[in-house]
Amino acid sequence: MNVCSFFILYFYVDLLKHEQASVQMFHCMRKKNGLDKMMKDYELNLKKDIIFIEELIQGRKTSESPWTAKGRPEDKSFLYEIVANKLNGIDVDKWDYLSRDCHYLGIPNGFDHQRLLKSARVCEVDGRNHICFRDKVADNIYGMFHTRYTLHRQALQHKIGYIIDVKIKEALVKANDKLSPDHKISDAIDDILEYTKLTDHIFDQILNQSDSNPDLAEARSILEDVVNRRLPKFVGEARLKEKDLKEKLKASLKDQSDKASRIKLYQEELQKQWREIITDNKYVNAEEFDIYVLDMGFGEVGKEPIDNVHFYSKNEPNKAFKLEKYQVSSLKPKRFHEYLVRVYYKKTDGSYQKIQQKAEKRFHEWCENNEFIDSEEDESVGVPSQNNQSSDKIFNDPIHGQIELHPLLVKIIDTPQFQRLRHIKQRGGAYLVYPGATHTRFEHSLGMAYLAGRMIKVLQEDQPNAVEKINQDLIDEKDVLCVQIAALCYNLGHGPFSHLYEKLHREALKREAEACSSSGDGQQQAQSEEFRSEMWKVASFWMFLDIVEKNDELKQKLNEKDLRFIKELIEGVDTADPEWPATGRSENKAFLYEIVINKWNGIDVHRWDYFARDCHHLGIPNSFDHQRLLESARVCKVNGRNHICFRDKVADNVYDMFRTQYTLYSQAYQHKIGNISQKKIIDALLEARDKLPKISPIAVSKLQDDIERKIRRITGVSSHTHEDDENSTELNREMREFTKLTDHIFEEILYSSDAGLEGARKKLEDVVKRRLPKCVGETRLIKRDNLDHKKALNQTLQNMWNKAVDEWNKLHPAVFLDKKDFSTEVIQLDCTHSTGKNPIDNVYFYRKWNLTEAFKIKKYEVSSLLPEEFTEYVGRVYYTKNSVEEEMDAKECFKWWCLGKCVIELYDQHAFKGTKC
Repeated sequence: MNVCSFFILYFYVDLLKHEQASVQMFHCMRKKNGLDKMMKDYELNLKKDIIFIEELIQGRKTSESPWTAKGRPEDKSFLYEIVANKLNGIDVDKWDYLSRDCHYLGIPNGFDHQRLLKSARVCEVDGRNHICFRDKVADNIYGMFHTRYTLHRQALQHKIGYIIDVKIKEALVKANDKLSPDHKISDAIDDILEYTKLTDHIFDQILNQSDSNPDLAEARSILEDVVNRRLPKFVGEARLKEKDLKEKLKASLKDQSDKASRIKLYQEELQKQWREIITDNKYVNAEEFDIYVLDMGFGEVGKEPIDNVHFYSKNEPNKAFKLEKYQVSSLKPKRFHEYLVRVYYKKTDGSYQKIQQKAEKRFHEWCENNEFIDSEEDESVGVPSQNNQSSDKIFNDPIHGQIELHPLLVKIIDTPQFQRLRHIKQRGGAYLVYPGATHTRFEHSLGMAYLAGRMIKVLQEDQPNAVEKINQDLIDEKDVLCVQIAALCYNLGHGPFSHLYEKLHREALKREAEACSSSGDGQQQAQSEEFRSEMWKVASFWMFLDIVEKNDELKQKLNEKDLRFIKELIEGVDTADPEWPATGRSENKAFLYEIVINKWNGIDVHRWDYFARDCHHLGIPNSFDHQRLLESARVCKVNGRNHICFRDKVADNVYDMFRTQYTLYSQAYQHKIGNISQKKIIDALLEARDKLPKISPIAVSKLQDDIERKIRRITGVSSHTHEDDENSTELNREMREFTKLTDHIFEEILYSSDAGLEGARKKLEDVVKRRLPKCVGETRLIKRDNLDHKKALNQTLQNMWNKAVDEWNKLHPAVFLDKKDFSTEVIQLDCTHSTGKNPIDNVYFYRKWNLTEAFKIKKYEVSSLLPEEFTEYVGRVYYTKNSVEEEMDAKECFKWWCLGKCVIELYDQHAFKGTKC
């Protein structure tokens, strides 16, 4: 249920619930995608089974008499308790979202749905079949509903998240009849195809409307407040005596049967009382506050969770019964539902800090004197803190738990440039294969900043005395801040779908190179492509400087040397270079350049976070524990320069780390369907560039020039010129456009009616409908000395496959495979940082009894069960047509080619060379 669903419900609360919308969407899918034919192939009775599916989605209360469902007879009533259980709320919908939300939100989940699932059994209850559970799992049912309450309390109705939802809904209401000249957003209730296009992308649609559209100014302003965290401030929260208030408003509630209307009346009454208590207060204006009422509980309002649950015992598995009060824990709550009252200060201009203590005091007075607030008489109210200084902010992260970040980092986070990362997926198009891969660069950036802070703290605290004596100021406060800022801002320059955008950039450069190769410029273009392949790092620092320019606190805190240091941390510095290349920090602080992005051996917080985070979201087991390396990190001298070294006993963990990298690349990042989907997206974006110029990356040379101008302006050494003004105006425009460029470009093209985007739109429709080339096979390749470049290897693979197809056609006259219907791909998989090299070649260690002496680990000190090679190449062949018969022939051809003809050597050992496979 997306943000638009809540908006639709705002207008049509009695007309369309999300279950009804799901049914309509199901019918639309049938009609538009020819699903009825496939259903018949699977022997479904369309007339009867479609009704059954509708009823399952909408839910049926299986205790009602007489039996009203039409899809299945009464003896199959238990089937209606699987998807959406209207009888007692125990269903797979709840089981899945409880597990999934806890997993991704990082909230501990004490409920194990498997225990209920395995004990489920159909028993007869009052002449009707119901799903019952073993008596010993009754406490698990309480645990299930308590987990639901915990999720709502901590996350789904979090005090900040709640007010953000309120503001987004307000913006959608304001934009309802102004976003499109020919229809309202809410008209989608009558057009399911339009409803299909209503996704979270509408947030960016409104936010990124140009200033030339004054009708959307109000809605856009609200969303800008959300992005910049200019939100109403939370004053306090209390429990409502809903029963008493309901009694007082009995007359008004007669005609208000639905919950939303009742809550609205409650809010109006409480707002009235709030105004009365602070009418004469010269410090606090009652009109500047809003009151909200929300409900929260274990399930159905006021009901005991197991009231409608039946159980069976081990001795009598076919006899259903209800548990008596004495058979369940006496430590369960007395109530299972509550109404909360929340008060917010509306003004977002920063004035709340001045009146915070007075507002909170008034709130507690109001609660104590309000007959409808459930407050204990003997409970004393604490005095609000006198300390208004900023403190570290705590984020709940599913990977690292409760993480604290410096207030200055929070200032960076609360900017449009950084908030944009919420809409850029960490793993690009991997979500098309792995449904859980929807995490973003936003979380990854927070994780990197946290780990960078942890690493530098470990280096500070555990540094041996001998090094401290050499230099007491090896790590100062400014170093800590700069390293964390660099880690936080490392991802700012990523375009849509992260690294997919860099591939788009390289593909565009490749096409430009091919276009101008006739003029002799090909080599220069190839060099340009190599240089600009990581232009996003340059863009990251460029966007960071834009944040600094608009923040006085950052400008005062960071000098030119610090800015250069942050730039070098983001782009990476090879700390093994004999000539010290960095200018931000001196050579004795070389180890600082090995924290964020380590060009020397690849052991850095960037990898630590994305390995852990991606495994978590992709559902891939992670055998590598970054904490073990982190806690053993120390600074030691290596060839006269300070480097980060690790305890000798963690050498095997280094291999584990790069083995995890290999697993992620082989299973996810280079997944055959993921790769071909991303290629389609790249082709679509390239085709759309003429109509949507914002897709085109900004030239690195322009970014570099503007970076120097920005540094001069920030540090106050700029000599302003007319040319600078012109360049700044143009690049400010490009900055605004780039800030709007997120993954939502996919929907912008997919749902566009512009004829100029038809080709791009069809490519994205192919991705959505899975009309993709099929992988007929893959095999390991041997990289010869004369084929050092992956491009050359791919060309060789293509030539070899073409020959194989020709031979296959000769051997099978009745079959014809066209070489033009195939494409090839070569991927590189590394179990190391540097291609082909042992991952610990550039890693130094220390021993327990000598903490300052760094050494390289000996071969006999690590496992002998390690690979001899650390890089491999995989060749894939794709069939591009949509013919099942030809696809099967192509797969047979591939098997014959690999196994029968041994065209590709599968082993590099001498004994296997030249032999049949």
